[in-house]
Amino acid sequence: MPLSDQSFVRRELDFPGALRQGASGAAVKRVQEWLGYHGNGTPIDGKFGPGTDRALQGFAARKRIAYGGEVGPAQWAALTEPLARVLGAGANAPAGKPYPQLVRWFAEQHLLAHPIELGGANRGPWVRFYMKGSEGESMLWCAGFVSTVLRQATEHAGRAMPVAGSFGCDELAAQAKAGGRFLGGRAVAGAAPGFAALGACGVFLVRKTASDWVHTGFAFDGNADSFLSIEGNTDHKGSANGFEVAQRARKTAACDFIRLG
Repeated sequence: MPLSDQSFVRRELDFPGALRQGASGAAVKRVQEWLGYHGNGTPIDGKFGPGTDRALQGFAARKRIAYGGEVGPAQWAALTEPLARVLGAGANAPAGKPYPQLVRWFAEQHLLAHPIELGGANRGPWVRFYMKGSEGESMLWCAGFVSTVLRQATEHAGRAMPVAGSFGCDELAAQAKAGGRFLGGRAVAGAAPGFAALGACGVFLVRKTASDWVHTGFAFDGNADSFLSIEGNTDHKGSANGFEVAQRARKTAACDFIRLG
């Protein structure tokens, strides 16, 4: 089933019915999360009260859409547009690109939308999108981000996934080893072909030990010393439990890699 038709995706994007003051529940919570994403924050408590109404007034004014005290289809679509845009990015994907280049392009579309956590650690619509509907403090979502982007590129290219995908870095490494796609960081940081062995884009795995990896994302434009990344669940410190999708620079020898091409 395509990603766009998955039930956990449809729960985020399908209009739940009109909402107004006095309403409560998951749909109101989603409205409040998206208000925070758009810069019109209000407590995320699932209760549609005067604060949520005021935040919606501000959001509607900034977006130049009508709002008369009720969240209808137009308001809902405007709130959730960033996720819908990322999900539908394939309609504008460049034709004829090799798979690793296509993966990087899809990762860049996520980066442009700047997914962030909303409502607490490892929570919010972006986290649920990357983690198939799950959220919570234990839901570290960097591998979910990688797996989601790989799936989008795979669906667009009409080919098999290079690795099956996972919520865990160790499992991604195991899948890569089983498929002959795992490259140790020392080899990539060493003699020719070096980083060029990854092609236009690969997956990095931050190595804790020889059998334990603690963070992952996409790697490109690298050499023996460093590379650029697009990664989820990170922050300005490069944390493995941050709050956003961001681009960073990382040390090549500190990571292992998964070849996509």
